Amino acid sequence: MTKQPTPHLVIIDALNLIRRIDGALRGFSAQAAIDPNQLMAMTNQAVSRLIRGHCPSHIVAVFDGDGNSWRKKHYPAYKENRKPMADDLALQLPIIQQQWQELGVTSLLTEHEEADDLIATLTAKMINAGGQVTVISTDQGFYQLLPLGLKIWDHFASHWIDPDIVQQKFGIKADQLLDYWSIVGQSGNKIPGVNGLGPKAALNILSHYDNLKSAFAATPETTDKTLIKLQQHQEQARLSYQLVKLKTDLTLAINLKSIRYQPADKLTQNVGTNEQR
Repeated sequence: MTKQPTPHLVIIDALNLIRRIDGALRGFSAQAAIDPNQLMAMTNQAVSRLIRGHCPSHIVAVFDGDGNSWRKKHYPAYKENRKPMADDLALQLPIIQQQWQELGVTSLLTEHEEADDLIATLTAKMINAGGQVTVISTDQGFYQLLPLGLKIWDHFASHWIDPDIVQQKFGIKADQLLDYWSIVGQSGNKIPGVNGLGPKAALNILSHYDNLKSAFAATPETTDKTLIKLQQHQEQARLSYQLVKLKTDLTLAINLKSIRYQPADKLTQNVGTNEQR
């Protein structure tokens, strides 16, 4: 019996890709008018290049919901004052999704869920089923999934993100990132961390205790003010851990058949049918 090739799912963090391209076209000025034709050409070009370069058996572009996520409900300050998407860009998203569909890339979004959680769930399900997953994004939040076996491709820098890069960037192992962010927070998402404890303190704690659970259980020396402060603010750290940890158990209204990659010529042949390969 011929051995079937390992499925390879490519997941595009859609708004990460689109907004980076849009920002470059505008010169990162919110005042510049968008050129829809140029945006379409460059986003389509990027997706075509990703398909050629990564040869997916399955591919999907994941978009954010309306922003009213479980994180926002649990912690109202989450992503507070985040600069909204330009109105003229938002108007182009349905057109981009349609054009990507014509390239063989299905779009996935739900009413409220963040793309990050949808991507994490897809990643976990595919890897647990024995497949390979490549996420296309510059978002550091996906680094926490590297221990699962995820591959991350930075399209704009044209390089892979691996555990060695995490070690170089943060000074810790990839499986310590959630604990690290629980202490230092994430300013871009308004996740608080522990007030008064920054990267240096987090590295000191994690180098001695490896993880938050051990640090919380340790008996500190009276001179270890860093550990004492962490233990005094466990609730802050636990809240931040909840917020930075991506969900991997969402219920998804798609299956692998619906996101199997079909080249444009095959898609053309199947117009008007419900055939899924």
